Amino acid sequence: MFGRFYDMHCHCSELGSRALGEALEAVKGLVVVAVSEDVESLLDTMELASTYNGRVVPCAGFHPWVIGERPLSELDEVLRAAYRHGVTCLGEVGLDRKFVPQTWHVQLKVFEAVLRAARELGALVNIHAPDAWRDVLSLLIDYDVERAMFHWYTGPQDLIEAIGKAGYKISINAALKIQRKHQAIARVTPLDYIVTESDGPYNYRGLKLSPTMIPETIKLIAELKGVEPGEVEEAARRNAEALLRNSKP
Repeated sequence: MFGRFYDMHCHCSELGSRALGEALEAVKGLVVVAVSEDVESLLDTMELASTYNGRVVPCAGFHPWVIGERPLSELDEVLRAAYRHGVTCLGEVGLDRKFVPQTWHVQLKVFEAVLRAARELGALVNIHAPDAWRDVLSLLIDYDVERAMFHWYTGPQDLIEAIGKAGYKISINAALKIQRKHQAIARVTPLDYIVTESDGPYNYRGLKLSPTMIPETIKLIAELKGVEPGEVEEAARRNAEALLRNSKP
């Protein structure tokens, strides 16, 4: 049984078992979607998912930032592990023109391999796409990926409707508390497209992000949209469960 609150993007291997356990204890009913960046973090993530059975959904990922630093053979290891263990979330994966444009052409090859695997596995794709939002959306559609989530979306507002109509979701991050650009995204994104995340334990401009911030994030979204928190909570729950319907927490 899934909980009522969902952190749809968290780096649990970096957060650590103790802090993760404390977060799960602090927020009753919280389910955390745990992304990975490489083989090592994937193995740690799968161990945490086993430890906190029913509360942590593991994702197999090869982050755009590690491309150029890690051998591409590691991508094959990640995808083989996903197939072998029945992992039905691939992330953190995607494209990045903003922070690592120098590896763009290799990023494309990697991401296309991930999308082929996602299609075969029927997996949710947990997306990283700074300054590459349109590229990613186009590729998701080209590869007939059914389920995808745009993590910490700060892209063009005119792309939101196309993302939602394609059946994908937009993840609102706890950094909403101080990031004005993200506040604007939350304000205009329909509730039917929204899920919530922390990206913990990332430190954003002095704000230490954590899964414990999900209830507060829901309240902030409600304030920005002028609706009741319960309405946002229910929409975020419904949307998260639609994305995770074939996943095994």
